Amino acid sequence: MLQQTSPRAPRYYVGILLVLCLFAIVSLPRLLSLSAHWSSDEVRWLRRSTNFTSAITQGEFSKTLIAYHPGVTTMWIAGLRTFFTEPRINVENLASARLFLGVAVWIGLSFACILLYRLFGFWISIASFASLACSPFLLAQARRVHTDALATIFIFLTVLLFLLYCKMHKKYSYLIFSGIAFGLACLSKSYSLILLVWFPICLFLFWNQRGKKVELTKSIPNFLCLLSCSLLTVLILWPIFWTPAFGLFGICLLGSIIFFVRTGKKTNHSTALILSMFLGLVVVCVCAIQTIWSVLDRVSWAVTTPHEVEHFFLGKVVNDPGWLFYIFVLTIKSTPVMLPLAICGVLLLWKQREQSEETSHRFRMVLSLVACVVLFTVCLSATSKKFSRYLLPAFPMLEILAAIGLVQGFKWVYAALCSRFQILEVPLYKNALLVVAFLAFFSIQTLPVLALHPYYGTYYNLCWKVTDITKIITVGEASGLDLAAKYLNEKPNVQELVVQVSPLATEFVHYYFHGRVYRADRQTNLSPDYEVVYIRDSQIGRVPQTGTLNGELEKLITLNGIDHVWIYRVE
Repeated sequence: MLQQTSPRAPRYYVGILLVLCLFAIVSLPRLLSLSAHWSSDEVRWLRRSTNFTSAITQGEFSKTLIAYHPGVTTMWIAGLRTFFTEPRINVENLASARLFLGVAVWIGLSFACILLYRLFGFWISIASFASLACSPFLLAQARRVHTDALATIFIFLTVLLFLLYCKMHKKYSYLIFSGIAFGLACLSKSYSLILLVWFPICLFLFWNQRGKKVELTKSIPNFLCLLSCSLLTVLILWPIFWTPAFGLFGICLLGSIIFFVRTGKKTNHSTALILSMFLGLVVVCVCAIQTIWSVLDRVSWAVTTPHEVEHFFLGKVVNDPGWLFYIFVLTIKSTPVMLPLAICGVLLLWKQREQSEETSHRFRMVLSLVACVVLFTVCLSATSKKFSRYLLPAFPMLEILAAIGLVQGFKWVYAALCSRFQILEVPLYKNALLVVAFLAFFSIQTLPVLALHPYYGTYYNLCWKVTDITKIITVGEASGLDLAAKYLNEKPNVQELVVQVSPLATEFVHYYFHGRVYRADRQTNLSPDYEVVYIRDSQIGRVPQTGTLNGELEKLITLNGIDHVWIYRVE
């Protein structure tokens, strides 16, 4: 046995060292400079998390129904800061909440790396983790006190665990953990329910696994087991359900999970028992829907009502950007190699789908990831309220497809080179070229992103450099306003300075500036010394880029080649 495993030992230790380096790379951009640039809605979530923890400590569980998102996981994690600091709305509390959220995302990505290794092997998992570590869109949202980064991580874990269950059909532990992750995703963001459409699609793609057709009667209890795990997770973590009635329901759910696992391991099932259990779940789900009807009503309102703040899209100011919006988000917020490599990976695996059982499994998993991306893009495009961050769950799937495209593309190119240069068939040359390709891919993915620290939200695809991105889509996310406040704080007698700030930027300047600020659209008797104009206000026409006070431009703050903030001296 020692002789068989010893050749793999160097590769094993190299892999461990590489993974540890990637873990360090993941943690640094997420846990440094957390007090920089206050972003939109973070004030709300700091208050919500404070109210959430206060309601729990006081035993008023009915008051934990706070947001329609519902954002329960965000309030749990951000609320941890209240045990260490006084719960105020300031920069210190913002950094503390961001720290806890960043650690949670870091743990989720680390767990995802293990799942990716079991799904795709060493090199694809390493390339995937390298992409996810510095995925600019995910990195920017993971540094915000909001719901989308956590929802994305839990959706991603749900998909990976369910794919592992489909690949290893007898491993019911993957099915249970997938249900738990799905429950956490639903507690994080309501759009996670889109996965209810994805699960049947994934099961259908693995219908003829290993040449044995899976019976429909066996898929139904397995799917109900997953839903039971999800419901039980929701009941345990959302205090609004901490009542005797739902406690009894939780015990019934636990019993149903045990029943589904036991019957799932048998070839024959009792149809009557399965049907009765299904009807019982339906009845209790109706009761749960009645309890949280106000949440569903808010979700319906959010889906059908455009946001009160207008968008700037394709040269127009609109409330609903339309169906093309998320297509542009995919191209603008992705790295230059992500989409081309993802398409390459799908095509190469399609050509190799019948070569072996392994390539057949990988092709089905790739189709499942593509289906997930398409579902989120289409379903979110059908809603009236649109933000670029809503499409964040599609990006980890595309990063995995890009990693598959990298490895499969390397194999294809290497085979072509070996047919011409026989010397390259030596394994040492193959490993050396693979390391070079990996390092080149990692550099292209990470260096342009890390160069923007800590303003990762200003990243956009380098292929758009020839275009003025501000003429296409809304930019900003409050980046640069803290730099404007820092610049004004260096002025003499800063406590006596009065600054007029464009409407959408006022609160973000307020938490950093040592003087007095007021909104440009509010009447006041103050005599301003400076005027600050934010690019988003300028894009949607609330304030002209030149300001409203005829001031003289004194400072222009530019991030990633885009002018974000204008500071005018008012005489």
